[in-house]
Amino acid sequence: LAAKYPCTKFLKAIAQTCIPNFPERNLPSVFVYFEGDLKKQFVGPHELRGVSLTCDG
Repeated sequence: LAAKYPCTKFLKAIAQTCIPNFPERNLPSVFVYFEGDLKKQFVGPHELRGVSLTCDG
């Protein structure tokens, strides 16, 4: 995915290390920032289409 969008910064981290006390039930999650401001959150499998999520959308 990173190769397809070279101007986008992707981060992979251990949730508890990145965000203390972040519930595992909220994984996977995607946080979208622009110019340092949080613009959108996709939290949990329901917002990310569960197991049917792919890199192509």
